[in-house]
Parts: sequence; structure tokens; C-alpha cells
Amino acid sequence: MGTPDAISALRVTEAAIEKLGARGITTQDARKVPRSDHNDVPNPHAVGTSTRRLLIGRTTGGRARTQVIEQSVDPTTWPIVTGWDASAREGEHLKK
Repeated sequence: MGTPDAISALRVTEAAIEKLGARGITTQDARKVPRSDHNDVPNPHAVGTSTRRLLIGRTTGGRARTQVIEQSVDPTTWPIVTGWDASAREGEHLKK
């Protein structure tokens, strides 16, 4: 099932802030996803050996959210690449 317990912090770059903001997602909301019921899965759009994964979880308000995260040198801190409201199919990865 991936490494959800290893993700303890998310780093948000300026590029990610712009991408998230374009979808109405605040940096604060994005950082809260690993603190809730969440799961991380391989990025289905990745080519070859990708260091990117999908982090799927809920905001504190209960909205299902998908974020693309990327492995970094620190195994517990993952930069956010982008994010969006989770599709129904992505939401199936959340624990019931």
C-alpha cells in the first residue's frame, strides 16, 4: 500500500502554490492531508521509475483530495507538485 506512515511533512514550492491556488486549494489545506485518513499510491501516469506518488486523503472539512508528491532526500518530507479534488475512482483508495 505504499508509505503513508513515512510521510510526516509536505513541502510546498512556489510552483505548487500557484498550481494549487488555481484550483482553489490553500497551502494550509494541502499540508493537512497526511494528518487525516490518507493513502499513497503509485502515480498511474508515471513513465519509467518515477519518484512521484499520489497522496489521496481528506481535508479537515472532509473533502477528498489528490496530491502529486515527489520523493526527496529526506524520506519523511515530500514536496507537493500539484493537487486537485479527488475523483470518485481516486477516492476508492481511502480507507472506509
